[in-house]
Amino acid sequence: MHRISLLLLTVALASAAATAASDPGAELASKALAVTPDPEHGKILYLKHCAACHGPHAWGDGPREIPALAGQRGSYLVEQLARFATGARAGSAMHGPAMYEALQPADVNRPQAIGDLAAYLSRAGRNPHPEHSEGQALALGKRTYTGGCAACHGGDGAGSDSGSIPAIGGQHYPYLLAQLSGFASGLRGHSLAARTVLSDAEQQAVADYVSRLGYLSSVDPR
Repeated sequence: MHRISLLLLTVALASAAATAASDPGAELASKALAVTPDPEHGKILYLKHCAACHGPHAWGDGPREIPALAGQRGSYLVEQLARFATGARAGSAMHGPAMYEALQPADVNRPQAIGDLAAYLSRAGRNPHPEHSEGQALALGKRTYTGGCAACHGGDGAGSDSGSIPAIGGQHYPYLLAQLSGFASGLRGHSLAARTVLSDAEQQAVADYVSRLGYLSSVDPR
C-alpha cells in the first residue's frame, strides 16, 4: 500500500513538474495570486508600462484589436500577465512584442507587480463605448454564442474566476473577431468551443453579439 501511495505521489509530482515546464508562466501566476495586492501601485505600473497601447483608462483600442482590460477578471489577468511576462503567450502580431517588452522591466516582471496590476485593472472603471459591428446578424450571433460559448463564459459574457475564464461581454468587436479567427486557424489554443468550426459569418455574428453584452461596459447594471 505504501509503495502504491509513493508511486502515485511520484507520478503526481512529475506531472506537476511537466506542467510547469510546459507553461513557464504557471509558477509566476501562482505566486502572484498569493500576494496581497496593492491596486494603487498597480495603477502606477499600468500608466507607466501599459497605457500607451491600452489607453489611460484601460479601455483598449478596437480598430487596433487591443482589448479593453478594465473590469476583466482578476485571476485571468494574473494568468495572462504572467504568460506574457515569461513569453509563454506571445500576443498578436500587432502588439505582442510591445506587450512582452512592457512586462520585462524589474518593476513589473515579479509576482507582487503582476498581482498589483491585476487588482487595479479588475477594479477599474469600465469602457462606456465598446466597438460593435453593424448589428445585422445578432440573432445568429446569439444562437451561436448560446450553443458554443455560454456554458463557459456565461450568458452575459461575465466569465468566471473558476478556471480563469475571461469576461468577454462588452469587449471590442474587432478584438473578439480576431480571437475567434485565431481559434479557428489554430493560432490560439482553446478548449471545446474553439474546436467548433465557425463560418466567417458566424464568427462575425458572435463577435458583434458579444460586444453588445454588458459585463465589461459601464452600462452594465451591476
